[in-house]
Amino acid sequence: MKLDPTVLRTMVPQDFQVLEAIEKGMAKHALVPSPLIASLANLRHGGTNKILSSLLRDKLLSHDQSCGYDGYRITTAGYDILTLHNLKTRKMIAAIGDRIGTGKESDVYLAVRPNGEQVVLKFHRLGRTSFRNVKKTRDYFVATHQKGRNTGETKQNQGNSWLFLSRKSALKEYAFMKALYSVDYPTPVPIGHNRHIVVMSLIRGVPLYQVIRTTISAEQASSIFHQASDLALRLAKHGLVHCDLNEFNLIVDLSENGEPRPVVTLIDFPQMVSTLHPNACELYERDTNCLLKFF
Repeated sequence: MKLDPTVLRTMVPQDFQVLEAIEKGMAKHALVPSPLIASLANLRHGGTNKILSSLLRDKLLSHDQSCGYDGYRITTAGYDILTLHNLKTRKMIAAIGDRIGTGKESDVYLAVRPNGEQVVLKFHRLGRTSFRNVKKTRDYFVATHQKGRNTGETKQNQGNSWLFLSRKSALKEYAFMKALYSVDYPTPVPIGHNRHIVVMSLIRGVPLYQVIRTTISAEQASSIFHQASDLALRLAKHGLVHCDLNEFNLIVDLSENGEPRPVVTLIDFPQMVSTLHPNACELYERDTNCLLKFF
């Protein structure tokens, strides 16, 4: 579903109180009962039902009575809007722009800060792929999903799990980016995060896969390869394996201060693991083989 931030213009504080109440309720309920929503939202003059109808109309919620009561859950669109509202309230962004990238597990948008600076918003979307695929690349997924299985996880619970797993993915990415940036790794500047969205600086350049080999010299290609390989080795020396080091996660700027030397920036960190991970050697070899295959 395409993001439509224009709905933010017509929303009032009570709308967000209800969304936040449902978010809290989803921690324990696949479908949150309307009386619980009213209790958690604690609106001074009531009116929860009217707000629920409005949020349903804007597709920020889904409604289900198959559980024997009026149950609600936040949709992906609702989670997006709730998070964008938080980022705007904290003055981390002032406006959101165009989508500039889409991946298997994320969407990337431009945004503008109150000072006019352009930044990037990365929306984590783990629900696009299967449980089996995510399990291969997300250690924190296994325990959460297994817990759900042991309690008889429903389809609605799986939907809730995707939202909260996307939140964990964003938190992990932000933490890794902040740690790496603090010790001078070439990463975007980590600006902030909320729920499933990470805010970072806009990096000049293009993903490596967009670089046409015939337009760069052998020296430039060699420089890109060695920078990327050195990053993998440097990460390993710091006890980390990227686990997805390929042409899609390396941003290349071919003109730093007018010089032809390519500058490589590393992105995408939520799948990183420790070198103590039982599959660390295999994952490191996969990263280096991906680089060799591209070049």
